Amino acid sequence: KTGCRPLCVFDGSKALRKASKKHWPDAVFQRCLVHKERNLRRYLSKRHWGDLAGLMMRIRRAQGADSGREALAELRAFVGARNKEALASLEEAGEELIALHLLDVPNTLHRNLLSTNAIENAIGNIQRKLGRVTRWRAETDQPRRWLAVGLTEAEKGFRRLSGYQDLPALAHALSVERKDWDEARAA
Repeated sequence: KTGCRPLCVFDGSKALRKASKKHWPDAVFQRCLVHKERNLRRYLSKRHWGDLAGLMMRIRRAQGADSGREALAELRAFVGARNKEALASLEEAGEELIALHLLDVPNTLHRNLLSTNAIENAIGNIQRKLGRVTRWRAETDQPRRWLAVGLTEAEKGFRRLSGYQDLPALAHALSVERKDWDEARAA
């Protein structure tokens, strides 16, 4: 298969992943590092949170597949030495934590694409705008109109992605043939 696959950045929800996979079977799934770090903190003592944050930052700053895998291995070793459940949580995410690294795109894109913050910010803005609406008339197109108003208001706060100049490299990486992607992940 050829064509551009979507990049799905998600929080780890199994239902969201399943639904996305149904619609985009060739999608590249990137787990949100912010959500995973919060999840791992639940298993670790507070005295380890600073080290955990440093290791997660190392993943964020890593450039390329080799560097990403090395940073992930270091995180695994750290977490595994402290808590089995934390390690199981980390293993559950697997290389989806470094999917963007495996695409070998410039790490200037990591700030915006390694977390779900961009979409969560937009959703929060929509919720603030629509929070006062108490009566939804399903027989009309009112819900769609209110959503459009909420999105228009949220759009006012949108800014340019950090590293936007490297988006063509991401598009190129996502357009590589599926066989090539599978071979690169296996390497």
